[in-house]
Amino acid sequence: MSAVNYIISIENPVTHLFSVKINYNPSTPKFDELYMPNWIPGSYMIRDFAKHVLDVKAFDENGSLDINFVSKNTLKLTHNQRPVTVEYKYYAFDLSVRKAYLDQEYGFINPASSCFTVKGLEQLKCNVTLSKQQDPSTKNWTPATGLDKANQTDDFSWGDYCADNYLAFTDYPILFGELDIAKFTINEIPHYVITVGQHFGDLQRVARDLTPICQYQADMFNGLPKGVEQYLFLTMITDNGFGGLEHLNSTALVASRFDIASSKQEISDGYQTFLSLCSHEYLHTWNVKRLKPKEFMPYQLDQEVYTTQLWFYEGMTSYFDDLSLVATNTISIETYLNGLAKTLTRIERGEGQLRQSVTESSLLTWTKFYQQDDTAPDQIVSYYLKGAAIACFADLAIRQQSNNEQSLKEVMATAWNKFGVTNLGTSQQDLESLFHTFMSETHYKQFLSMLYNKEKIDLKEVFNSVGLKLSYHAQQKVGQWFNDTKPTESVGQPKLAAPNYWIGATLAKINGEVVVKQVMENSPAQLAGIATGDVLVAFNSLKINTDSIEALVKNAAIDKGNKIHYFRKDRLLHADIEMRTSADFVAGFSIVDRAKVRAWLS
Repeated sequence: MSAVNYIISIENPVTHLFSVKINYNPSTPKFDELYMPNWIPGSYMIRDFAKHVLDVKAFDENGSLDINFVSKNTLKLTHNQRPVTVEYKYYAFDLSVRKAYLDQEYGFINPASSCFTVKGLEQLKCNVTLSKQQDPSTKNWTPATGLDKANQTDDFSWGDYCADNYLAFTDYPILFGELDIAKFTINEIPHYVITVGQHFGDLQRVARDLTPICQYQADMFNGLPKGVEQYLFLTMITDNGFGGLEHLNSTALVASRFDIASSKQEISDGYQTFLSLCSHEYLHTWNVKRLKPKEFMPYQLDQEVYTTQLWFYEGMTSYFDDLSLVATNTISIETYLNGLAKTLTRIERGEGQLRQSVTESSLLTWTKFYQQDDTAPDQIVSYYLKGAAIACFADLAIRQQSNNEQSLKEVMATAWNKFGVTNLGTSQQDLESLFHTFMSETHYKQFLSMLYNKEKIDLKEVFNSVGLKLSYHAQQKVGQWFNDTKPTESVGQPKLAAPNYWIGATLAKINGEVVVKQVMENSPAQLAGIATGDVLVAFNSLKINTDSIEALVKNAAIDKGNKIHYFRKDRLLHADIEMRTSADFVAGFSIVDRAKVRAWLS
């Protein structure tokens, strides 16, 4: 047996259990170790996937074998040098793109989070059988995966698949359910939008809208990577979910059933967000799946792997995800600028960029970024957001330097050809040197400062070069509402007729109550002693609710001497709160020269 064979089947949707069997020939005298990853590429946090493994058994042709956990993710198997079968159940009830999920509606499994490998046999071919079970709730289900087909001809069917080795196997998630499928092609390569779960949209329309976006990105890299013979957008539909994770020839997505557009529907905020998510994950097919930091070559999935380069791999990707939408006329220039202003606002809103550089943010992603708490806006900076802002700076600086004959697209293509196609991987110095070749000395010094310094990012000059005026103004709302999808910033600046009082907190609407989710540093709320989790109940002796808080605070008669009452746990507290306007952190654009803007965004 020159391969490791896996059989994945649906054990019980009601109890959320998959069944996994592993068959292989031992190559050691007496003992084998089987281990499972502790994290999944693209999601930089130790997740201890093996904690979801249940009922482990092992046997050969003569009967049961001893198998036991010897660490949190490692099994020790005593064998007789005969073919071995290891089997176990896997509890799958995490509706995310990182682990596994199974109920009566659909199933999803990441091999990285659910399948052991045998130490010493990681380079062997993996044969994978997706076995159909006779559970009545799954009788119409079909699997979808980017794994190579072994012997079946149908695009999506139960049966045998394979991967070159274990690390490759971990990069092919599997979706199960009653599939809704739309097909389109990029450079003669079939692409599929595949959903499970009820939605109210038209996947043919989604496929039409994704075609120019994907073509834009494929053109940037002169075609699909070698070996990509199909691409799948594997999408789990839920009530209000959101998420994406890149893979070798697919992406795993979670989306709201209301975000999939119908055939004639205008592009809503939710649908635009879905298209942008697809765009982002698709670009990762090149940028981070194949062109990647040297530290990731190969991935060490049992422990943290540190790199300072995520400002490039996530930041550049984040810049191009919406840029590809406006460049293909999927969204308007104004819509794009509003989204870009929202990104800049999120960077400016807290003190995080004054406490952490974007390279440090990348290095410490395992803790500070992926394990954020309510202080995050004032403690960390996002390498997604500031990385995208740095990408925008680089794009505009390169255009200015080259009289619009070159752009960030040439940087990406050069990086791909030099470090991706050749499978060399990049160092931080490689990336800096690459940008240096495209930039003036002045812009390059600014670029390095943006990477390493803990300071505010200033893009006003480069935006001026493309006919845009960037300015910042005070927040118009009393507080930032949690999960508010509508940006408070806009193209053009509002005129403030009167003081716009602000308390400096992120607020949530929970059962009609106003609950504090975050408190900004040195804000009126913090200075008054208000903390995360407090429930605001009264302002100047008048009841606060989700409808009244804006009017109550904005109509405060005086700056000082205002009283706010709130519950902390079950204690009623009160404090004086001094009202003031926010700092000018909300970004907005004014279009000065539309022709220049169009030249940049076409």
